[in-house]
Amino acid sequence: MTQPLLRTYGCHRDYDGPGRELLEPLSATTPFPGRAIVWMRESVREVLTELDRPTFGIAWAWLGNHQAAGAAVQELRQGRPYTFSLKTAVGRWSWSAYPVAVLTVIDSCSNSSLMIRELAPAGAIGGPP
Repeated sequence: MTQPLLRTYGCHRDYDGPGRELLEPLSATTPFPGRAIVWMRESVREVLTELDRPTFGIAWAWLGNHQAAGAAVQELRQGRPYTFSLKTAVGRWSWSAYPVAVLTVIDSCSNSSLMIRELAPAGAIGGPP
């Protein structure tokens, strides 16, 4: 019997500008589109203090637009990615959420089916002992 691919949502924050090498990659996955947008919004809040005044205003307006957040969730539910970007005088911030398909994994030790719910964060290494 073939298992359908599970839909989950990947989230990513990127910065292109001076000091980029000091930032660790930031990403996450979630099975819920609403949670993906919440993750994006929380990540935007984390960088507010690093933004110049005009860019801060743009980010603050986006955070206050709850109707747009709802529309972003709908975009994800319909299988389309969603991106929010901020251009500053010295660089560019970008947040994205996008649907990804996750395979069902068969545990060969016990012959039971395990479903992957979350992926490791970007840059994670290692595996089972």
